[in-house]
Amino acid sequence: MCFSAGASFGASALLFGTGIATVKKSEAARYLVFASAPFLFSMQQFSEGMLWLSFQDPALLAWHKPSIYTYSVFSQAVWPLWAPLSLWLIEPEPVRKKRLYYFLWIGIVLAAYMIFCLIAYGVTATVEAHHIRYQLHFPNMNVRRVLYFLATIPPFFLSSRSGMKVFGITLGLSLVLSAIFFRYYLISVWCFFAAIVSVLVLWIILKNREGPDPQ
Repeated sequence: MCFSAGASFGASALLFGTGIATVKKSEAARYLVFASAPFLFSMQQFSEGMLWLSFQDPALLAWHKPSIYTYSVFSQAVWPLWAPLSLWLIEPEPVRKKRLYYFLWIGIVLAAYMIFCLIAYGVTATVEAHHIRYQLHFPNMNVRRVLYFLATIPPFFLSSRSGMKVFGITLGLSLVLSAIFFRYYLISVWCFFAAIVSVLVLWIILKNREGPDPQ
């Protein structure tokens, strides 16, 4: 499997269009964070497209570091916060909402820690075998991986909203396949697959339409 600037920009364009449709279909304001996923992934994939170009064209070298850090803020901080936050906001059942609240705190703490690490320790990227390999120079990586998994996958199985378990299964499967076949490029490859999976957000929004929030 080969990834490139074209693949990243193509995914970005697809997700931008999906994001417009998703937000328009979100009649209740509390769904907007969940509905924003395609837009957020669109920005992330665009930044990786620019990173690809910075590797290929010396004239675009000024975009290299900004692209790495933009992509890394999304991959390391935004997604472990987005998943529990978006599901907590739309959860109607009190018991499930309370459980999601615990995962939300995992996401908050992890996101803050990852932002700190990006500033304090930095991140680099190289092209290897037609993939981008992001190298994080952070301490406590094994703990981080466990917390990242807890923040991004289990919340979908706690949600009572229709379609969330399908989303969680698909997202988890994409993680497993990426880890098995693209171990050294997991950050780039899984985020690419997760971006495509985020198209399911539109389907979930349509399945859970409730009308606008009361004023």
